[in-house]
Amino acid sequence: MPEMQVLFRTDASVTLGSGHVMRCLTLAKALTQQGANCHFICRKINGNLIDFIRQQGFTVLVLPAQLTSEQEDAHQTLVQLKQPYQLLVLDHYELGYAFCQLLRQRCKTVLVIDDLANRSHDCDLLLDQNLLPNADARYTALVPPNCKQLLGPHYALLRDEFYQTSASRQQNHILVSFGGSDEHNLTALAINAIKQLKPEQVTADIVIGENNPWRIALEKQLASLPNMQLHVQSKNMATLMQRAQLMLGAGGATHWERCISALPGLVVTIAENQQATTAYLDKLGACIWLGNATELTEALLIEKISYYLKKPELLQAVATAASSVTPAGGGALAVVEELLALQ
Repeated sequence: MPEMQVLFRTDASVTLGSGHVMRCLTLAKALTQQGANCHFICRKINGNLIDFIRQQGFTVLVLPAQLTSEQEDAHQTLVQLKQPYQLLVLDHYELGYAFCQLLRQRCKTVLVIDDLANRSHDCDLLLDQNLLPNADARYTALVPPNCKQLLGPHYALLRDEFYQTSASRQQNHILVSFGGSDEHNLTALAINAIKQLKPEQVTADIVIGENNPWRIALEKQLASLPNMQLHVQSKNMATLMQRAQLMLGAGGATHWERCISALPGLVVTIAENQQATTAYLDKLGACIWLGNATELTEALLIEKISYYLKKPELLQAVATAASSVTPAGGGALAVVEELLALQ
């Protein structure tokens, strides 16, 4: 195909986390493989991943930290653009219809990535990779009649590594990952819980993001615990998931990584928008929901980890249910096919 110019508008921060940027990077890499030229535009806020995106080989245009409205964000974005774009990809909870309508001046086609279903969008495609019983009806009144909706984990934006098996399960091995920033420092809570589970038998990989504000304290906490290994901004998350017997983590995009890896998870929701999907997956038997982050205690974690590690047949049932959720034939390539069909 002729070189398609693509603009991604997304942000990361200590509060927002890194999930929006990471899934956009996955799509950007898949589009690049098809000959597209992808640019990002991000605000320079605390916990941004601008340097990380550049390290992945992409141009990043930078917006000021403080923007007061969608319209101002759109005008500041338009000022930065030096060329027209065939495609705008918007992945941002604070931006919707007004932003996309204004960006139509320079962008021919619009893809919105969302999971809130709480605002209108001016888009040609809408992607919501979550699994919900009412998925087909959520966006009916929020997108134009001709908008194509890409719904469910078939379109989950997972990196290529998750479609390749490279490791085998290790007994009593736990993976801990509560997102890129882990604002509630649930990682420290999990480490303290695992520390009390006969450490000579239980091992763990501890994953945190580059912008985790607790990193120095976590390094000190783990210094005397040889059965646990810290990974910062891990590049081999699929391998870590494939060798763990159980995962402690948050809701959100990690659900789909865990499901395609057939990894049983004790899941905590750290944001309101994670609750519906996590509750539904729990009902399907594809994860074990422990409630919201504010309710999590060390005692509860110790109880649940101990129980499930002693019940391999229950873990296997969760693994089987999880693996049926995210199909192996979809992902970023399925999204790219839909995008190319519109060009």
